[in-house]
Amino acid sequence: MNILLLCTHLNPGGISRYVITLAGQLKEMGNNVWIGSSGGSWLVELKKKDIKHKFIPINTKSIISPKIIFSFFLLLPFLYKNKIQIVHSNTRVTQFLGYLIYKFLKIPYISAFHGFYRKTFFRKHFKFSGVKTIAVSKAVKDHLIKDLNIEEDKIVLIYNGIDIERFLPKKKDTYFYGFNQNDILLGMLGRISQEKGHFLAAKALKELLAEYPNVYLLICGWGKLVGDLVDFLDRLGIRERVRFFYAEAEEFLDILDILLIPSKKEGFGYAIIEAFAKSIPVIGFNVGGIAEIIRHKQNGILFYEYNHKSLLDAIKLLLKEPSLKNKIIKNAKDNLSYFSSKRMAEETQKIYLELIR
Repeated sequence: MNILLLCTHLNPGGISRYVITLAGQLKEMGNNVWIGSSGGSWLVELKKKDIKHKFIPINTKSIISPKIIFSFFLLLPFLYKNKIQIVHSNTRVTQFLGYLIYKFLKIPYISAFHGFYRKTFFRKHFKFSGVKTIAVSKAVKDHLIKDLNIEEDKIVLIYNGIDIERFLPKKKDTYFYGFNQNDILLGMLGRISQEKGHFLAAKALKELLAEYPNVYLLICGWGKLVGDLVDFLDRLGIRERVRFFYAEAEEFLDILDILLIPSKKEGFGYAIIEAFAKSIPVIGFNVGGIAEIIRHKQNGILFYEYNHKSLLDAIKLLLKEPSLKNKIIKNAKDNLSYFSSKRMAEETQKIYLELIR
């Protein structure tokens, strides 16, 4: 098959990771695959996998942006020349672009939804949900049906997957970053924003230090609230106990004792299964895609009230019960095959074939 995957950009983030991972697996399965985007720092990942890229000036969040129309006309000769059979859109603006391609060229397009979206008038009446719709979790599927009025029979649930082999080897040790074996390293991986729970984790850390003076919180990610978070840490008096990192996920996870996912909402949660592969126990809030992956005290720990006391109790539970921690790590590893990129690509390819036929 000749497949075009569309995304707004290829900078670090969940959607970019999904598109690159899926493209790599589809290529290994014998398909011709292109990614269409405005580019970004992860273009280097495409070169590693020998995946073709088509530049389009689509780096916008507005569906009324002229960039979408310009990208459509820019793609026309490319679509004809490469005999594209399937378009797979992954953001709001590329879903609109996919719709235009389908409307004028009759090339079937799929819309993948990776999280939760505001219930606006335009979302409900201009859904651009594709000939088929992919939801990355049951929570996202329920949201699409209830809040965006997308027909249930056109939605297919396909959980995200990772390249498991990439995450299995250990690449870094704690001493590389100046920590010793007695330090307890809690970590958070992903964008720094209000809904991701960084401020909640900071409050928990403040109280945890009274009992565990050798604990640190490591944060790998960036965002608009970095300055606010640093000010908050200063007010709590724990700034020296929080370290900020810019590293690849597989290297950052190597040095952690526990990964925290205290998000208020989460469509899926890539970091959870990445931690599974790295034998890192995960603590997450009982919401959305997090609760679909983590089974409490089986392959992870859930906390059920969104406050720092509840998160603190969950952390202490793992620190005080090493046998529970070992059990969680083993079960999480056993669950990995269900979240492989190969399974994700195989299930996605089934939809492509169905639409082409």
